[in-house]
Amino acid sequence: MPPPSLPPRPNLQQLKNQAKDLLKAYRAGQPAAFVRFRESLPRLSAASDEHLTRLALSLRDAQRVVAVEHGFASWSHMQAHIQRRERVDMLEMTIDHIRINPARHQRVIVLKSEQASKYLPIWIGPVEADSIAMKLQGKELPRPMTHDLMDSMIGDLGAKVAQVIVSDLREDTFLAKVVIQRNGTTIERDSRPSDAIALAVRCGAPIMVEEHVLDRGGVALDDAISSDLDWPPLWVDNLGGMYSEEVKGLLSRAGAEARRLGHEAIEPEDILHALATEGEGMGPGARVLADLGADPHAMRSRLEDESQRGGPASNAQPELSEASQRVLRLARTESHLPQLHRPLDAGHLLLGMVLADDSLASRVLKEAGIEIEAARARVAEASHSA
Repeated sequence: MPPPSLPPRPNLQQLKNQAKDLLKAYRAGQPAAFVRFRESLPRLSAASDEHLTRLALSLRDAQRVVAVEHGFASWSHMQAHIQRRERVDMLEMTIDHIRINPARHQRVIVLKSEQASKYLPIWIGPVEADSIAMKLQGKELPRPMTHDLMDSMIGDLGAKVAQVIVSDLREDTFLAKVVIQRNGTTIERDSRPSDAIALAVRCGAPIMVEEHVLDRGGVALDDAISSDLDWPPLWVDNLGGMYSEEVKGLLSRAGAEARRLGHEAIEPEDILHALATEGEGMGPGARVLADLGADPHAMRSRLEDESQRGGPASNAQPELSEASQRVLRLARTESHLPQLHRPLDAGHLLLGMVLADDSLASRVLKEAGIEIEAARARVAEASHSA
């Protein structure tokens, strides 16, 4: 048991002083100090006083004794517990979204705090961004990713992740900690924020941010959608090699259109509006429209009149609706026809929208005189001449 001179809730400096006093007592040959070492350190349980005198125990040994007397496995565990107990200036944050910089393929995860009315953007690597995004989207892989393996191993050892903490910001680099609990013992380990967050989303642990970090690196909610962060959502970058850069850019613009209209997800009419906005002679999709006799300006006006509007423009980057995902599936099918072997481009998206009979985009295209066979022929011609 800790000596009576120690207060019930000691601070770290008091504990350090206690360990130093114990070491002095040991070096002075006090029997009470020898008893404390034998009772707290199993390796010394059978050692005689004479043997203990010859061992030349260190301050680290004394610190371990103090920690065990307070019910901790080690000094570092006790130190982490006290620091966490004294740390009252933390806010819980949630993942608002993940974005990419299409020019440099950089990722940023944006944490949101309702309490402080701020966002916290953190730069992360593409592997960690994919890991977080896939878990948030409920996607399962046939083999576990690194963070899935970590989560599984922690659980198998009878432990749990209590929380993860974005603890500091040094020279534009964020630092984090993972707090693990097992059998009443708390373990705290340094981590990159990306790894900590990827682990947190798998085990449902809260994501905490120290207030001073949010003060230094946070962005006000009203300013969060700035030129530095106004990038397409991560899933656009994840579309892979079967989609052309033109299609990725088109879907990004469709996302901006969906936000403008207050749509919770990108609808086929948002994609068609983005395609028609390219203007004649600017993009293959718009050229196909013009070659088939459609008037992009009239099409945009019709879409403006017919599109249902939601609430105020959202800051969050929407993903594809089920109807838009069906458009992409139809477009992929068209791109694999015998005469079309190039990556899916805007022309294929146009074919997908024509074929999606239950969408506003399909109705607007057909009313503009776009027929599927003529469109196929024109898209094939444009693909072969590209």
